[in-house]
Amino acid sequence: MTDIKVYNGNQIGGCITVVSASAGKVMIDFGANLPGAEEADLTFDWEAERVDAVLFTHYHGDHIGRFKEIPRSVSVYMSRVTRQVMTTIAKYTKDAESLQILQDDTRVHEIRAAESFAVKDIRITPYMVDHSAYDACMYLLETPDKAILHTGDFRGHGHRGNKLIKMIETYICRHGKRKVDVLLIEGTMLSRLTEKVYSEADMLRDCIRLFEEHRYVFLICSSTNADTLATFYQAANRNGIKMFANPYVCEQISHFREAAAGYWEGRNRDRKPAGDYRGIYHFKYVYPYAPEKVLHTYGGLEKDVTQEEIMRREGFCIVIKADEAYKKWIERFRDLDPVVVYSMWEGYLKPEHKAYNEKYKEFLDSCDHVQYMHTSGHATAKLLAEVINAVEPAECIYPIHTENAKELEHLNIKEELRHRIRYEA
Repeated sequence: MTDIKVYNGNQIGGCITVVSASAGKVMIDFGANLPGAEEADLTFDWEAERVDAVLFTHYHGDHIGRFKEIPRSVSVYMSRVTRQVMTTIAKYTKDAESLQILQDDTRVHEIRAAESFAVKDIRITPYMVDHSAYDACMYLLETPDKAILHTGDFRGHGHRGNKLIKMIETYICRHGKRKVDVLLIEGTMLSRLTEKVYSEADMLRDCIRLFEEHRYVFLICSSTNADTLATFYQAANRNGIKMFANPYVCEQISHFREAAAGYWEGRNRDRKPAGDYRGIYHFKYVYPYAPEKVLHTYGGLEKDVTQEEIMRREGFCIVIKADEAYKKWIERFRDLDPVVVYSMWEGYLKPEHKAYNEKYKEFLDSCDHVQYMHTSGHATAKLLAEVINAVEPAECIYPIHTENAKELEHLNIKEELRHRIRYEA
């Protein structure tokens, strides 16, 4: 008899799901609460629960942030890019404990899109979805008596979001031939229904226009948000402008570039993979920021020019953090009247919000010319309804990762599905 437990489903951070079959037991995500959370992180009783494996949907801290607490006897499953991103973070923060775990091939197992594996009597299949983490996935878990779909975080307005419903219908539901009994679906945006949905396509269009008008841009965004980085990179590249960043960000970008060539899908590197995204994420012209570095050759035409000379002449897009240490980067080019673009959630800038970050606000207030351009990493109410209707779970629907679960009842879903919504698992 399959059993499902959801912990912290009524909040956005630190949501944990445990699925138990007759023999196997797996956990999906083990993350930390979001900044500003009123309650402490959940204390999980590993001894009593006896989990066999933990499956991570992606590399955001509210999903994977507590992975060091997982007992050594428990297997860990994550995608290659999640492992690479986490390893780079651990390396640059000198987190030896995390590095030791992530480099342990006997404990950490890499998953591949649409390739099934088993944890005792639970068959598990990951499917890649669009999110603000490159390789986010949803999991289909098949026990002897249930089929359970856990969406993880997803959206439909990123560079790869338009294929989601077709993927669900074709591969998960097999055109109605496979029944999904239980759907656990994220609902982050249910508490932000008035928030304007700004797609990556919209932002790319506006970014192209931005670089046509302003050739000197500092970009504040997450170093692991592959889509936003790709949007600004593509817009800059179309205007003949190169991207610069610190070595840490450059290394994270290299992971996305590799993954886009098909490595995540497990394809042969000599073959063009299905769903090839190299055009979006090729990141060919991204360089470590070193303005004083002398370039002994440049374009085969010049010798002994500095990186700064090239940047001043051709323009730049420099990825930075809203941190005091980066003010000197902006100051160096202040005579060019650069634009600072803030491409993160604006809730961090609002004092009335529990996630308010005073340092971010102070940093932006010190900048002369600021623009705000950001796309949410989460599904709109419309897409949530489309996913529910496409999956059409036979038994129940559990909203998770949301502060406003009741709003799910007001979505445009079939009436019989509305009666299958449950709020505790």
